[in-house]
Amino acid sequence: MSWKSALIGLMLLAMQAPLAAQPQARGILGRPAPSWDVAQWAKLPPNSKSLDITDFSGQVLYLYCFQSWCPGCRQHGFPTLVDLVDRYEGVDDVAFVAVQTVFEGYQINTAQAGWRMAQEFGLEIPIGHDGGNGRRSTLMRRYRTGGTPWAIIIDKQGTVRFNGFHITPDAAAELIDQLRDESPIASAPIKTLPPSRGGQDRVGTRFPKLAFDRELPAQTEDSDPKQVRATLYRWWTNTCPFCEASLPAIEKLRQEYGPKGLRVVGVYHPKPQRTVDDESVLAMAQRFGYKGELAIDADWSQLRKAYLSSGRRRATSVTFLVDKDGVTRFLHPGPVLFPSDDPQYETENDDYQLLKQAIEALLRSDESVARRSTEKPKKE
Repeated sequence: MSWKSALIGLMLLAMQAPLAAQPQARGILGRPAPSWDVAQWAKLPPNSKSLDITDFSGQVLYLYCFQSWCPGCRQHGFPTLVDLVDRYEGVDDVAFVAVQTVFEGYQINTAQAGWRMAQEFGLEIPIGHDGGNGRRSTLMRRYRTGGTPWAIIIDKQGTVRFNGFHITPDAAAELIDQLRDESPIASAPIKTLPPSRGGQDRVGTRFPKLAFDRELPAQTEDSDPKQVRATLYRWWTNTCPFCEASLPAIEKLRQEYGPKGLRVVGVYHPKPQRTVDDESVLAMAQRFGYKGELAIDADWSQLRKAYLSSGRRRATSVTFLVDKDGVTRFLHPGPVLFPSDDPQYETENDDYQLLKQAIEALLRSDESVARRSTEKPKKE
């Protein structure tokens, strides 16, 4: 039996149970925000008869989905919305819209009940009503919401950067401020993995500042630290056959895109957690065919900070692609990816090619932004 056959067998055994227990992912994080087709509105801006996502181009939009009989909407959804509306009063590049997305209790969650609830909380923002007479909300279906309350934060280019049942006012404000300051590159269209693969909740969020035990320079330097446009982090360990299969692919990406502005960091996290010496880590990386920059996360504290603490995860051998603004643009949840022409490794190859496309899109977008910023205006 070849090592690759053994690898696939181990993968199936390791991932079978988590896959069976994984609930269907909701939301459309990282995707373009669809149109709404909401027909009933209150508190519209002057001279407006309706609203849709295209009316908010160039603004960060907080879209709040509710139902009038929803306890969670009353307990934390609306209070969070009111808090944020007050914080950003008079701020032109931030907008708020609430829509009652009805999918149950049609006789109770009426448009009039939605207007009354918004009035009860003193909201002077556009309030929509979608769904009724046994018809589920169109907006709810298009945004794949999990129910109510459901908050959606959309960036200035129309990409969904957060969606979920609950977000605190401080966390929402932090993301909104990040999106207000974000450069155009951060919204460059990048195809990501489907939510069912896991870990995609981190895409579009701020990558935390990490403090590794130690960092070791690359054995061969293929990128200029002053010209870094994106950073690729891959957690790995020497007892992992998936890492042994993936690290040569990570090295291939480093050699190809390092000169174009990609920084690559191989983060070693020992299993079991323990102290390790630099020489051993260097030797293990070299044995796996990786010669790039290394970091040591001996107690997994940085892995927990970046990934494990934010949800249930299937593997620790995760790969993050982070743009120069510190935003996670692509995440591969592990355990393995590599290029291959063999049909039995179609998934591994597809994942590798998708990561490669994400790197190319990010570097290409950043190069375009940099070029425009240095172009001199033409004389008339």
